[in-house]
Amino acid sequence: MERRGQRPAHRIPPERPRGLLRPLPTRTRRLHDLGGNLVSMSLLIPRHLLPPLIAFVAMALSACGGGSAGEGTWIDIRDRPELEIYDNEHTTDQQLHLVAGQTADYTVIPPYGEEHSPIPQPCGAYGATPTFEMVVHAMEHGAVAIWYSPDDLSGSELEQLTAITKRHFEDGDYVIQAPYGGLGTPLMLIAWGVRLPLDTVEERAIDQFFDEFHDEAPEPLAAGGCPTAR
Repeated sequence: MERRGQRPAHRIPPERPRGLLRPLPTRTRRLHDLGGNLVSMSLLIPRHLLPPLIAFVAMALSACGGGSAGEGTWIDIRDRPELEIYDNEHTTDQQLHLVAGQTADYTVIPPYGEEHSPIPQPCGAYGATPTFEMVVHAMEHGAVAIWYSPDDLSGSELEQLTAITKRHFEDGDYVIQAPYGGLGTPLMLIAWGVRLPLDTVEERAIDQFFDEFHDEAPEPLAAGGCPTAR
């Protein structure tokens, strides 16, 4: 029994059952941001809302561009490592006209320049492979050739490609679309002195290729537009 004026006897709190931890008063959590730094956050919210919140923060940081380049990251056409650019030794210095019907011994197939037919290939989307010599003459006047592999590109993808080709032609661009069985890649864009292989129909890449390389050729576009569109 305690007496008045005396200090109360010290009471020992009951032992906490093992396995139970004292909750943090501010429920501090540590998150790793995309740069690898630790960010301390005091979250005064129910525990069951923490996992979805953490996932939301990670997605928001990623959307802001904090991460490294990955799938879906846009790379400028001129910065693509697969872009092939050839110098004047095989382009301007080799602007030779062959006799009509004569074939050329090109450095690469499909060609990006060099000697060619005196007759340019008319613009349009073709179901059969035209002669390279005529296509090169069209490219000499600024045309873009879109070659596709019929073994790799068909159905809806080919329809998508043809729609892009038609749009560029209607916009006044010189464009030739045709199949080639020995392409070695599903798709290849070629302008005078430039080649870009593609694995899929990338509409944005195709549009930028036209912006960068269409009409970048030794001779001007033919007066009156691309002849005999198909």
